[in-house]
Amino acid sequence: MDLDSFSLDIRLGGVLFWTDDPECGIRVLLARRRSDSILGSQYRYTIPTSSAAADEDLEAAASRAAHDELGLMPCRHAFEEFWRIDEGGVSMRLYAVRLSSASKAKCNGCYCDPMWFCLPDDCRVEDGDILLADELKAFRNAIMRDRLAG
Repeated sequence: MDLDSFSLDIRLGGVLFWTDDPECGIRVLLARRRSDSILGSQYRYTIPTSSAAADEDLEAAASRAAHDELGLMPCRHAFEEFWRIDEGGVSMRLYAVRLSSASKAKCNGCYCDPMWFCLPDDCRVEDGDILLADELKAFRNAIMRDRLAG
């Protein structure tokens, strides 16, 4: 294999569903990954994502992941981008969608055990995936900016 001609092209999209909760402030919907990935170990809570097909944009991949993996169908006009990576052949977009209540999700495919978590102050979820704390901090910062601006 000629490593000089090797290029990495990973394109991922995902949706973080959230809702206001009078008891704990903000709840977020996470699911456990069924198997190992490039981002984490087996059975870690994370924001479900999906690889984008060659002719698919990252919003469409995120919408498909929400539907296929959680059984939820978000309106793309409700997407608020809060996490973006574009480096080293990896492009990833995470979008937040606010729900009026903690909707029931049912996992299929690559994810299992969907669960609503209170967003902790340190943004760390027990048994969370490797990037999850950073992703949740970016989400919290985006929410706080919106609330302060509004």
